[in-house]
Amino acid sequence: MSATVRIELIDKDGTLLEVRHAHNAVMRSGAQLIANLFSGKGKGITHMGVGTSDAIESEAYDTVKLSNLAVGDLAPLAGDIEAPIPADSFSAPVIDDTKRVVRVKLRGTLPAPAAVGTIREAGLISKDDAGEVLYNRVTFAPITKGNDHELTMFWEVSFPYGDLQWLL
Repeated sequence: MSATVRIELIDKDGTLLEVRHAHNAVMRSGAQLIANLFSGKGKGITHMGVGTSDAIESEAYDTVKLSNLAVGDLAPLAGDIEAPIPADSFSAPVIDDTKRVVRVKLRGTLPAPAAVGTIREAGLISKDDAGEVLYNRVTFAPITKGNDHELTMFWEVSFPYGDLQWLL
């Protein structure tokens, strides 16, 4: 599996202020999420979130939650740091026979009053009554979001198929 994300910061007039591109890392909890879905347990991706940490992911890929802690002189993010992703925000899966992957695209938006401050990380989250699971995490150059800005993320997730012996 792999994913890329395009992050856009837009002001109240619809002007594109900043853009970031990043590749994600799937968390150990994200791999467990996929394994649980395979066995009929759990729930798919339901939310996107942002945070303040730009820490490099550990070799264990064991981050379980995005951070909303102060970093240096910068305060934590104000407002909600997660937003639901409506079902119609997911594209139908598309098969790419050349690269042998199935791709799905999705988008999510943090509204103006959410996550005001300096954002350095983002991820996709699965939430249900049992709790939440961080599927993936990306870090990027800081984006300063005001209370009159929307932050939209466009994710493209690829799932390989075919002989996957190279993964072992």
